[in-house]
Order: sequence, then structure tokens, then C-alpha cells
Amino acid sequence: MIRGLLLVLLLFLIGCKKEQKVQLVDPNTIEQGPILNKTLTDKQIEQITYLFETFKEVDPTPKEKWIENFKRDLNPDNEIAIWMMMANAYTSFCKDKTISLATKNEVFKLVLIRSSLPENEVLQEIDLSYLSEDDAKSILAAYTLDAKPITIYKASDLK
Repeated sequence: MIRGLLLVLLLFLIGCKKEQKVQLVDPNTIEQGPILNKTLTDKQIEQITYLFETFKEVDPTPKEKWIENFKRDLNPDNEIAIWMMMANAYTSFCKDKTISLATKNEVFKLVLIRSSLPENEVLQEIDLSYLSEDDAKSILAAYTLDAKPITIYKASDLK
């Protein structure tokens, strides 16, 4: 789901001491972890379907892959809540507007980065091509959760 970004803020858990280190990495270097949840609830599937429908223009990932990806999360409800907030910020700007796909992609990239970085740091990480700074700030203001970097675990941590 994060292929469109060149860099994403990630939180690494390193070694046995669980020392935390935050760094930017290329998402193409990350290997997917195992399925941790064999099933999801009907409510979770309904929310994931909404997310798929909301973002399908800007993220071509098939619905089945969205579901599979959430099954890989330690806590799918937390991740779904983050994506629902992203959808809120995305739709609050894009709804009832005729805007280009390139602009929608930039909105998506903005809310995706915002999910991992505090609002005041996001505009330092993105070069706006289609949105004005005021538009970007209004989109960022619609995302009200605290930033939560993606947590990457070593395979040995999941055993």
C-alpha cells in the first residue's frame, strides 16, 4: 500500500533490547511479515472495503490484498483506525471537487506521510506540485490522530 512513496518514516525494533530507532527507509526494501490474524471480523472487512473504495483511484492494490495486509498487522483495529483517519482527511478535501488524479495522488501521499509524522514536519518531507500550501495545511488539519510511524519487526521478533 505504500509503494507510491519513495521514503516512509518507520520505527525499527532493533536487537533483543527492543531499542527503538526512527529512520526514513525505502519501502521497497521491506519484506512482508506473516499473516498474524487468520480471520477478520465482519466490521473490519466492512471498514477495509470502505478504505479500498476510497483509495482505489490512488492505490491500485486489489481488495483481497488490502484484507491480507490487515491480517498481517499485530492489531488490525489500530491500523484500520489510522487508515480511516487518512480516508477522512482525503475525502474531506477531494469530495465534491473536480480534481486531477495527480492532485488526488498528492493528497494521498500527504495523508500517508501525516499518519507517520507530526503535522508540523510533513511539509518538510514533501514537495507540493499540485496543491497549494494552504490546501495542504487544511488536509493535514483534517488528520487528528497522533503520528504513528510504521513498526517493522525482525522475523525473529515474531517467533
